Amino acid sequence: MIKMRTVVIILLLLSVSLLSRAEAKSGSDYTIINTGIKAGGCWYDDSHFIVVQGQQPAPGQEFEVEGLYYLDPNKPKDLRRIDLSPIDLSLQKNIQTVSCQEQTILFYLRSGESGLQQLYGLKIGAQPELIAEMRGGSVNLAGHYVISKFRRTSTVEGQGLQGIGIYEAHPDCGVKYVKPGFKTLCLDTWMESGRSGSHYRVVEYTWYETIKVRDKSGQEKWVPNPEPPLKLADGTELKHGYLLRDLEDRIVTQVKMEQPPYQIYRNTLKPDPQGGSLYSVCSKAGDHGARRLTVGGRICRFKVDGANQRWEEKVALQQSPQDPFSLHGLDVNEQGDVVAMELGHRGASSLWKYSARTQQVEKVRQAPTIADLGAPRLSPTGQWISFVERQTLYLAQDKGVRP
Repeated sequence: MIKMRTVVIILLLLSVSLLSRAEAKSGSDYTIINTGIKAGGCWYDDSHFIVVQGQQPAPGQEFEVEGLYYLDPNKPKDLRRIDLSPIDLSLQKNIQTVSCQEQTILFYLRSGESGLQQLYGLKIGAQPELIAEMRGGSVNLAGHYVISKFRRTSTVEGQGLQGIGIYEAHPDCGVKYVKPGFKTLCLDTWMESGRSGSHYRVVEYTWYETIKVRDKSGQEKWVPNPEPPLKLADGTELKHGYLLRDLEDRIVTQVKMEQPPYQIYRNTLKPDPQGGSLYSVCSKAGDHGARRLTVGGRICRFKVDGANQRWEEKVALQQSPQDPFSLHGLDVNEQGDVVAMELGHRGASSLWKYSARTQQVEKVRQAPTIADLGAPRLSPTGQWISFVERQTLYLAQDKGVRP
């Protein structure tokens, strides 16, 4: 009996030792840096991370922007202000929705009483350039087009829903200006919303049984939808699903969210920076055992080339039906690297990275509680990962040390 107990103790100690080494290994490949900055941001390139600095005057009041800054991840305490002249400093307080594309900083300014937004592009060291002035929307720099959006909440009785989808600039979209060389598209978000690429858009289509219309007296009422559901090329009727459309609004193919044995989780869809591939959390039949869970521990990719029609699995984090992962917050870079957060099943959250070059997946960070991690972002080469932990910006550097 004593000998058996001794053996058990030895095995337990050995297991703890092995687990400790495995945890040390997962952390030894990355240097974690606490920047002390209370903000997220985007990667301009591997040497410039863009952050928005400002303050909230009082609880419940709107956040006031002070300006745009960048830091070199190799000098994380050296935060430098970006010169936005000739935009007046007082107007810089109206900056909204900052993002990065094609080594360009994109930001919006509220345009006074007009209700329009001014969309600017900025190269570090150069002056901001006005790309568009419109009611609201987005830009794709690689595809040289802007999308302005409106939501059709009512229509005149008897006229149906004309102009559904994406089409050339429409008066309802309120586009006042667009940079020469950029195409203007107008998206009616009543039935479609989507993600833009340089040549195609992946859109979510929904057909509604009833629509709101105005009668001759101007009163609004709900009536049966006079427009039939969308019919695909093979005659299939579609009431809800995902479509690949080109920039002329033509349907190229259907992007199916169920592709046995895989299930794609549409709330995690993430295009790569060029829009050439769409990534998503997915699961495979049998992953959850007998449990009915709506989570996924795998990452799948859909090539957006106009010919592909199937998802492919890129990496599986989940190793057992008894230990399902719940992945969220995907980000993808130009190299095809992917980062994702794992939440929900262990009373903690963790950050993972898949490297396209090595085709390996590694744990980058383990947080003590579920709510601690957020907003993971990859630098263009994958050398750096930014994330927010306890509302503070952290950087993780891949040291490239592998056994």
